[in-house]
Amino acid sequence: MIYNTIDTFYLTEEQLKNSPSRKDGINEATETNLRIYGCNLIQESGILLKLPQAVMATGQVLFHRFYCKKSFVCFNVKSVAASCVWLASKLEETPTEAGHVLNVFHRMECKRENLLVEHLDSYSKKYSELKMDLITTERHLLKEMGFICQVENPHKFIPNYMAILQTPSELRQEAWNLANDSLRTTLCVRFKSPVVACGVIYAAARRFNVPLPENPPWWKAFDADKSEIDEVCRVLTHLYSLPKAQYVHVYKERQDGR
Repeated sequence: MIYNTIDTFYLTEEQLKNSPSRKDGINEATETNLRIYGCNLIQESGILLKLPQAVMATGQVLFHRFYCKKSFVCFNVKSVAASCVWLASKLEETPTEAGHVLNVFHRMECKRENLLVEHLDSYSKKYSELKMDLITTERHLLKEMGFICQVENPHKFIPNYMAILQTPSELRQEAWNLANDSLRTTLCVRFKSPVVACGVIYAAARRFNVPLPENPPWWKAFDADKSEIDEVCRVLTHLYSLPKAQYVHVYKERQDGR
């Protein structure tokens, strides 16, 4: 059973292996690829929309949470990514207009398909259909979250933790970058944000060969477990070994339009 309260939404690795997408016949590699692909869409669109990183981070967490409850077969990855950006912009108090989100995703789609980028007419039938899909998908997101969409990202813990550990300043940006990358994985639905923050700090310290206190172990000060930190590092290492995520068509539109 998924544990879901105001500030928690965590699953075990076994639960992730039995996700709705797996039950619909999608293998692990394809699901991982589509998760990364959707997160890339959220990150890229947020940059084009000039939104704060907090919006992209929250959007990616919502994206992962949604696909822990629903299948990629039943919900189009592109539609869900767009709705996650739109919803996250409102949750992070930097709301952007639906039309801006649709136009950015339209341009991104044209460029990915090597098509001529044409203006998306806000009075066209296509625009109306895209806007209705954006609104409908957002409703599905809210319903599956039980209208509880609070997200606590690991980024907020990094500055304080590093100040306590008195690490070199250059380590902060590396840890921040690793935290951004972690959002493309399911770490956000497996571990609490403070644990992920500890994991990326440890990974950054190893990259820069910066020793961290071991007597007593530094992670205990932040209520983290060494095995969890090692798992965060392992997942990130695996992420960097993967090829660039590509769109894979697995979505099957139902007769009701979904």
